[in-house]
Amino acid sequence: ALIGAAKEAAALLPADLRWLLVAGPNLPEADFAALSEDAAPNVTLVRFRKDFPSLLRGAKVSISQAGYNTVGDLLRTECRAILIPFVAGGETEQTVRAERLQALGLADILPENGLTSGHLKEAVEKALTTPPRGSVLLDLDGAEKTALIIRSMIAESLAQSKIPVV
Repeated sequence: ALIGAAKEAAALLPADLRWLLVAGPNLPEADFAALSEDAAPNVTLVRFRKDFPSLLRGAKVSISQAGYNTVGDLLRTECRAILIPFVAGGETEQTVRAERLQALGLADILPENGLTSGHLKEAVEKALTTPPRGSVLLDLDGAEKTALIIRSMIAESLAQSKIPVV
C-alpha cells in the first residue's frame, strides 16, 4: 500500500521531482509488475539498492518505514524524513522508534492504516518547505564505543588478576 500511495503521490506533485520507489524483496512479483505499469516518467521502481544510504544523502525527502537499518541510514544524512511505521500484526517497534524521532524533530509520521496518496502529497509538500535538518547531534558510534569499553574492562581485569598477557 505504501509503494502504491507513493506512486500515486508522485503523479500529483511536480514532474521535476524524481521518485525512486524501493519495493524490497518480499513484494510478490505480480504486485511488483502491477506497480510498474503506468508509472509516471519521474518514477523508478526497484526491488533493492545496495547504495541506499548514499541515495539518502542526495535525496530531498525520504518516505520510509521506520525499520532499524533505514532509520540508522536516515540519521547519518540531512535528508528530511517522513516515516510510516509498520504496524501489521500488532507490531510496535517501528512506531516507538518513529515517535522518538518525531519528538526530536528528526521526522514526521504518517499512519500506515488509511494512508493515501493525498496524505503523502501533503507531507512531501510540507517537507520540501522545511529546511534540511542539518547534522544530527546523536552519537551513532555505539558499536565502536562498546568495543572500546569491553577491551578496557578485559585489560583492567587481566591487570588485577596479575595473569601475564601473551
